[in-house]
Amino acid sequence: MKNLTLCLFTLVLIIAACASFASPGNSHVVVVIAGSCSVRDFANPNLHELSALFENGSAALLNVRAGRASRDAEPGSRSGFEAGCLSLGASAMAAGGAEVRRAGDANGLIEGIKVKDLFTGRTDINPRAAEVLHTEIAKIQHINAAASYHAKPGSLGSALHLARIRTAIIGNSDLPNEIHREATAAAMDEMGIVDYGEVDTEKVTQADPTAPYGIRTNPDGLLKELDRVFPQSRFIVVDFGDTIRADAYADSCTDEQAAIIKNRADARLSRFISRLKERLDPRSDLLVLLSPNARSYSEIDGERMGAIVISGPGFSRGMLISPSTRKPGIVTIADVAPTILAFLGAKPTADMVGRPVKNIAGGSAVEALLKLNLDESGQAQRQPIMRGSSVVQSSVVALVTVVVLLFSLAWVRRLAAWLSLTVVAIPLAMLYMPLIYSGGLVGSSIVLIVLTLVLLGACSLTFRSPARAFVWLCATMVISLAVDLVRGGSLIGSSIGSYNAVEGARYYGIGNELMGTLLGAAIAWVGLMISAGKVKGRVASAFAVGTFAAVLVLMVAPNLGAKVGGALAAAPAIAVALLARRGWKPSVRGVVLIGVFTVLVVMAMFAFDALHGGSNQSHAGRVVSTVANEGAAGLFAIFGRKIALNFMLVATSMWSRLLGLSLGGSIILFWWGKRQFGEKFLTKEEAAAALGCCVGTAAAFAFNDSGVVAGATCSVFLWAMLALKILDPGVKKPEE
Repeated sequence: MKNLTLCLFTLVLIIAACASFASPGNSHVVVVIAGSCSVRDFANPNLHELSALFENGSAALLNVRAGRASRDAEPGSRSGFEAGCLSLGASAMAAGGAEVRRAGDANGLIEGIKVKDLFTGRTDINPRAAEVLHTEIAKIQHINAAASYHAKPGSLGSALHLARIRTAIIGNSDLPNEIHREATAAAMDEMGIVDYGEVDTEKVTQADPTAPYGIRTNPDGLLKELDRVFPQSRFIVVDFGDTIRADAYADSCTDEQAAIIKNRADARLSRFISRLKERLDPRSDLLVLLSPNARSYSEIDGERMGAIVISGPGFSRGMLISPSTRKPGIVTIADVAPTILAFLGAKPTADMVGRPVKNIAGGSAVEALLKLNLDESGQAQRQPIMRGSSVVQSSVVALVTVVVLLFSLAWVRRLAAWLSLTVVAIPLAMLYMPLIYSGGLVGSSIVLIVLTLVLLGACSLTFRSPARAFVWLCATMVISLAVDLVRGGSLIGSSIGSYNAVEGARYYGIGNELMGTLLGAAIAWVGLMISAGKVKGRVASAFAVGTFAAVLVLMVAPNLGAKVGGALAAAPAIAVALLARRGWKPSVRGVVLIGVFTVLVVMAMFAFDALHGGSNQSHAGRVVSTVANEGAAGLFAIFGRKIALNFMLVATSMWSRLLGLSLGGSIILFWWGKRQFGEKFLTKEEAAAALGCCVGTAAAFAFNDSGVVAGATCSVFLWAMLALKILDPGVKKPEE
């Protein structure tokens, strides 16, 4: 019995020891930064260890969108490596340029001055025994404090230090006579301090006349430093600089030689990964391989995403997914820091906008991710078509408005009436085009033109009247968007008339372009259907309320449209349209009631979103978190960013021309219609729809990032209603 008790006691001790060994307190995270790589580099079947890591780990495309460069930032590289590393450590879209490069060993020299002295002289901080310091931390802080997104560089390092976890940085991307220690920004805290590491050239690089710029990474030096810091640091960043040097060198080479040089750098990375994995325990340690920037040299047009692979506990074979994107196989650079913190048992800071990524276990993700990379690159190639379509719509608005004013020939006005439908047919054709074609820029342009003409031709043959065709095009647009949102938004997500993962402004729900379209089309459809007598009496009221309620839910529900700006635009527009149907005249009391209704809608959206929990919240939940952490100042900062972006777009965007022409054209057409037909130019229902579109346009502009786009796509429906009221001979004129 004693022997049995002793055996059981020994077994318990062994189990406890094993559990302790594999506990988070003994785990490490090693992040290998291989700049300017795509998913094709990591999945290259000719590189055994690299492809094996990709095959057996959890991988994804990495959106590497960073903050907009400011005038205070020094010009950075074309690849965006500086801002990418900064955003990695901030878990937000940080802004930065060449100043991000200048970090060094505390006892090393930068421009002949000891790094520790330079750092202390600029910050008045005693770094004590810290081994690596960022000498430009003060400048980086100033740049980002003044930037749109107010990212806080070094948030990851600070969160780790609060959890008493030491950090380390090893390696660099130096060029001859030019330091490149950007990866330090991924490991430093908010004071610019990294506990351990080695970034000076002598120990981590070596001369090689066959390598780009005659220099390459010294893997023996990296691993020697890794062995030194591993017992003290649970978070280690390794900068494998060869890949970004190869990418930067491509401009000086032929395309064939550039590809050869890049493959050689990838091969060295693969061999390094093999040796690194021997030092890690797969039961407790996490290996993260990523590129925080896209290739600047690529054989694929539009390939502007990085890549990430995670291997270790909780990340088995499969794809990554993030609540930030809700799209399997795509995560953001801001998601990396919260993932690391969650693994190490540390809490993220309030300034982090990313969410921890999760693994979707399954078979090999290689083929799926390579296809996704091609699809997203193709979407980026086609995106200029959307901006070009605004030029076409602007031209149509201007031309048809001129015809109304200056031409009286019946056939000219008839042609202009049909031409005015182009502003509705184009976004509808864009929505359905992915079902037909998803090729390159030229082919997509041709298909879009043909599909738009087919829609107009079908309307001409079916309805004979442009005004009737307009109503049914609006109905088709509303119903199509509603069905697609309920089914998961696959058409919206792949349409060139919507957002794309490369730009990274949005990954799910409904974007500004189609939000304005949905709002304008719904208001026009309801107003014209009731005005034409298709529905009457109580049925008409039920139709209006039901349609608007459905559109509002589709637009704002976190699991559907998830558009906070949509709630702020749609709620007042719909309220005004419904009240105007009942003869409401603008008053202070009415405006207050509309404002209260809008606030209630937004609050309901926030409340519903809160039920999803922290990691699954949409943009609405992030707004609530911002206000909770920063108070009213955080909310004002959000609106300030939106307003600043809108005014910037007014001056630079093609959409601002469409918005101005649509509103200007609407004013002219309303004046012309009143002059020709008097007070009965518009029926009560048409006037209500017109007023609703006006309010929707103004609110969409005011309350959305890129509100110029949402306002423009809504305003064209107002203009089209007025133009067709005047031009369509099938519409009974008031005096008749």
